Amino acid sequence: KEQLFKPGETIAVAASGGKDSTVLAHVLKLLNERHSYGLKLVLLSIDEGITGYRDDSLETVKRNQQQYDLPLIILTYKELYGWSMDEIVKAVGRKNNCK
Repeated sequence: KEQLFKPGETIAVAASGGKDSTVLAHVLKLLNERHSYGLKLVLLSIDEGITGYRDDSLETVKRNQQQYDLPLIILTYKELYGWSMDEIVKAVGRKNNCK
């Protein structure tokens, strides 16, 4: 009704592997198919590069990708910024940098 999307647009669903993003991907895919919105839906996930932190949730996102038959893009901090979070912590130490 409000025409939030136009046919042919690409919509990235920020996919964390949690219940909120999983349900959002499911509902958007269902509505896109049911109402012929003509949207290209893509799952987008960020891997911060923290050993052991995102492994399980990224596996969930990969399962969602297969289950919903949607493209998946996983970007890493290393790709985006040249450093993983583990590399940043190694360089600056484990001090609180949030002020």
